[in-house]
Amino acid sequence: MEEFKIIKLPENKNEETDQKESKGSKESVEPNKVKIPVDDNYTPLKKRYIFLLAILLIAVVSLMVIRTISTFEDYEVEKTWERKDSAESHYMSYNDNLLKYSADGIFYTKFDGTLIWNYTYDMTNPCIDICKDYIVVYDKKGTEVDIFSSKGFIKSIGTTTPVVEAKVASQGTVAILLQENAVSYIQMYDKKGSLLVSGEIHPENKGFPVSMALSSDATRLLLSIINVDDGEISSELVFYDFTSAGKKEEDNIAASYQYIGTLIPKVDFVKNDKAIAFADSKIIVFNNNFKATVAKDISVGDQMKSIFYNDTHFGYICEKAQDSGEVVNVLNVYNLYGFKCVSKEINNSYEDVSLLDNDIILLKNENDVALYNLQGIEKFSYTFDESVYDVIPTTAAKRYYIIQRDKTEEIYLK
Repeated sequence: MEEFKIIKLPENKNEETDQKESKGSKESVEPNKVKIPVDDNYTPLKKRYIFLLAILLIAVVSLMVIRTISTFEDYEVEKTWERKDSAESHYMSYNDNLLKYSADGIFYTKFDGTLIWNYTYDMTNPCIDICKDYIVVYDKKGTEVDIFSSKGFIKSIGTTTPVVEAKVASQGTVAILLQENAVSYIQMYDKKGSLLVSGEIHPENKGFPVSMALSSDATRLLLSIINVDDGEISSELVFYDFTSAGKKEEDNIAASYQYIGTLIPKVDFVKNDKAIAFADSKIIVFNNNFKATVAKDISVGDQMKSIFYNDTHFGYICEKAQDSGEVVNVLNVYNLYGFKCVSKEINNSYEDVSLLDNDIILLKNENDVALYNLQGIEKFSYTFDESVYDVIPTTAAKRYYIIQRDKTEEIYLK
């Protein structure tokens, strides 16, 4: 058999020339193919969006951090309005205007002093409660209870028994706690003055109610009742329910909790009608359900000096002894779920503490004002030339109304 042989064919000169031309050329185009130009800097659209979103997120977080940690040492007066009031007047923000009340009457004005409405009465110890658009002013240990709205006076309710406390709901319903000869009475009225609910509490059966709270829809009433048995103090929290479900319960009592050896002087309903109780050594937060189950029971190791709360947070200030023997104030802040936000030592002395609508904690002496945020950072501290009655935040972050003895100032922190 003949073997295969490799035969070298003669090269074509034309092909050799074409190959040389091809090698000398920088680009070669194959037939039936279109060359697409490529941009080396091209970034896919999805990646661009992610990059921009990340930049935006970093900017927002940075602004929040700067706003949280920034502090102010001085202020600038933007506007000043002269005002003449008595030293016994009390002030508070109401529907973005100013509410002033005293023993002689109540005035609803703009911050520049323009009168919206006023009403005169004669009370020895006027106290106030507000819920949404409605206001109730009552004479503590007196017999007069007046109902108002943003439009003015609505109804006056006279009682034959001294008033301990009054609360108003969002539709104008008023609950009144009265007490005489050791017997307590609960009465509820609609805004027209018609009696809705009444009941009695005798000390031999329950004790003495010391604080009352009314839910925003007026369907739930909470009482803190103090009882002394053989020299031992105990407190009972009683939840009354006036819905159809509550009517099935004995005396409309949906739930009650007993606390031996504990004094509970303050109860209230906050956002979403969650109940909160401030005791001498603990704070109890309840769920907004029919049985008002306990959401959080916070034990306080040190004696509470002051409490403060609004619809988003609550807290207290207590005293703590240092190793050196020095006693300092400690600021403690919680959210409405009962989780602690901060616990921090502060150097300020104070007479009044409150949590403002803008979630700033106000510490105030006669002339001294200190503002803390919820992280415990002192945002502003200043000693004014005149007595400061109140500090009210505006809608702007760094602007406040300063209510002083004879004037109202709108200031800008800087």
